[in-house]
Amino acid sequence: MKYCPHCEKKFETLWSKCPDDGHELEHEKIDPMIGQVFADQYEILSVLGTGGMSVVYRARHRLMDRIVAIKLLHDDSDKVAIERFKHEAKSASALKHQNIISIYDFGIVGDQAYLVMDCLEGKNLSEILEDVRHLAVDRAVHIFRQTCMGLEHAHRNGILHRDLKPSNLVLVKGEDGSELLKIVDFGIAKLLPNAGQQQTRLTQTGDIFGSPLYMSPEQCQAKPLDNRSDIYSFGCVMYETLTGVAPLRGDTAYDTMTMHVSHTPPAFNKVVPELNINKNLEALIFRCLEKKPEDRYQNITELLQEMPTIQPVSGSVKVKPVQHPTRQKQEVKFLRYAFWSLFAVVAAIFSYMACDNGPDPDHGTVLAKTIWNSQTTIAQTFIDNQLFEPARAVLLSTEDTARQKFSNRGRLMTALRMQRSLYTKAKMFDELDATNEKIAKLNSQILLDGYNALIKELDELAQPASPSQTSVKRIIAPINLTTIEHVSRGLAGAAMDKHAEFLLIKARDIYKNLLGAHDAQVAGLNMLLAECYSRQQRLPQARPLVTEAIGIYEKNSDKQFGRKKLLALIKLGQLDRDENRYGSATTELQQAVATAEKSFPEDKSLLYQALNSYASLLSQTNKIDEAKKIFARADAISNTELMNE
Repeated sequence: MKYCPHCEKKFETLWSKCPDDGHELEHEKIDPMIGQVFADQYEILSVLGTGGMSVVYRARHRLMDRIVAIKLLHDDSDKVAIERFKHEAKSASALKHQNIISIYDFGIVGDQAYLVMDCLEGKNLSEILEDVRHLAVDRAVHIFRQTCMGLEHAHRNGILHRDLKPSNLVLVKGEDGSELLKIVDFGIAKLLPNAGQQQTRLTQTGDIFGSPLYMSPEQCQAKPLDNRSDIYSFGCVMYETLTGVAPLRGDTAYDTMTMHVSHTPPAFNKVVPELNINKNLEALIFRCLEKKPEDRYQNITELLQEMPTIQPVSGSVKVKPVQHPTRQKQEVKFLRYAFWSLFAVVAAIFSYMACDNGPDPDHGTVLAKTIWNSQTTIAQTFIDNQLFEPARAVLLSTEDTARQKFSNRGRLMTALRMQRSLYTKAKMFDELDATNEKIAKLNSQILLDGYNALIKELDELAQPASPSQTSVKRIIAPINLTTIEHVSRGLAGAAMDKHAEFLLIKARDIYKNLLGAHDAQVAGLNMLLAECYSRQQRLPQARPLVTEAIGIYEKNSDKQFGRKKLLALIKLGQLDRDENRYGSATTELQQAVATAEKSFPEDKSLLYQALNSYASLLSQTNKIDEAKKIFARADAISNTELMNE
């Protein structure tokens, strides 16, 4: 075999010159590593590629019979190169995503560092573009979206690629036969500035890394980089993928880098007018290619949101409207003409503020609310400066205004709480006592308002409806459960257990009918109702509800339901303990402790509850010494949690 050192193609021929470019052919050198066993477990099969710092081999793991790629650093590499190689391993191994190459192992044998990764059977985007020049829009968009998702994962984990180019985007076949993209070569990757302070400085000020055709302006100038630099490089890749030419190319690497700093790429209709590429897709790419980082997309998520989508059935590309940045800059000069229009709008808004009374839940004009907000600010200023009498006069006025002009009780509560703060600082104890009574009464009114509103909403959920309306109600019901829990606990705290009981029974019956008796939301309502009965010392009515909830949670495999089941089991043990069913309580609470230790080791609050309940049972059954040990263990967990906070 001979190979061309210029185009790197191989030929089985006696020719002396390359038939493609005319360069002298050289005999292919057989790598001495081929056939060797490296690191006691990898059989080297062939050379996949070589570079200035490393060579990549195709190898087989002898024990696992897995084909892998081994990137082996040259044995004459200096310490800085080894450190960069280690950093590549650390950066890439931290990323677990289907669109990023997987790293399996890293180590040093003798003086040689090596990296074990996926052996990708496919072509990189650069090789594909050499064959077809440019890609069709639908295929290109499929590749772009996968690249975005891989970069989004890397950036979210604090890793910046810094060398994004077509040759680092490899296309392989996915499990379903579709084209799957893998981002490779995080060799010059860098932790993002806000991702931590433990990174070794592998470069000095002024060092420049990357491929000139795809380098961002700030990268060309050796300035600090962030994720927006990757976005610029990705813009260059997208431009070349659709047009077949790089966005900016000079005669030398230096000329190319200078163009990235100061030149704007030509529009698509000038480069490839025959392709008629969608204007919105062009606008998206040109926004990525903005010279100033603040003018680009600020993160990959923003870019992905505006990226065209592929319709699942037809496979056609749906392009979203995107404002072209060049056109957008031209439009800035027209903003001055909009000033007087804005002035007219502001005048209209002031008229509206003085006339419109707003919605029923917050009745009152915008102007009145603005004045009221100003009064409270003035009152707070008086309080801070110990001008108590003026503050009292203003706050009494705000209370009166809140009662007469606003339907939102929150404004009245704000006025009363400010009065309480005033009377406390001014030592006006009679006024303080009266204000506390007003606050308590208002709290009860707010709770009853919430209670009445929930009852009304539950009545609406219970109304017969069409299949489509019923589907909507099934979506709304779980959302309302949080409000039901909040209001029921508030009612209980205000000694209105009967209201809470009526609300929970009604909600439970409606949710059973709407969602089914075995739905997890029903189990949640069971637990709330059981708590309500427990507070009223109606333990026989609480136990069946907890038992039913446990049965429902057992039918769900989700871990969150496992946690809820454990809480229900603890509650069941407490109920049996309080009703002197010590045998059942012992079994249940021991099981709760064991489950908390095994299945939820990270959730110390669960283990604390289980241990505390079990220790209380031991104490109640006169096992004092054993109870003390369990209590001490629970206290140790509690103290550790407090220290961590």
